[in-house]
Amino acid sequence: MIISLIGYCFVFSGLFLFVDVLNINQSLAFMIIYGLSYMLLYFLQLKVLFQTQHTKGKLIKFLLSIFVFYVLANLLFNIGVYLNLNYLIATVLTIGLLFPIRFMVSKFIIFKA
Repeated sequence: MIISLIGYCFVFSGLFLFVDVLNINQSLAFMIIYGLSYMLLYFLQLKVLFQTQHTKGKLIKFLLSIFVFYVLANLLFNIGVYLNLNYLIATVLTIGLLFPIRFMVSKFIIFKA
C-alpha cells in the first residue's frame, strides 16, 4: 500500500508540475509521468513488496504487462480528457480501474513465489 501511495503521489505531483507549472500538454505529461512511475515500480515491487530476486523471466513478464497497462492507462486517461473531465479526475479514474488488476497480475503472475 505504501509503495502505491508513493507512486501515485509521484504521478499526481508530476502531472501538476508538468501541466499546471510547465504548461505541457496533459496527454503528453501523463505518458511521461506514467512511464517513469512504471520504471520505478519494478524495482520497488521486486525488492520491497514481494521481496524476491530479479530474474530475466520476471523482468520480461513485467515489461510485457506494463506495456499492456501503459497502453490501457493512456487510453482510459485520454477518454476521460475527451469527455471533458479534469486531467486529475481522469487520472484518479484510470488508477482506480487499473490498479487492482495490475496488482493481481504482479502478485500472481510476475512475482509469484
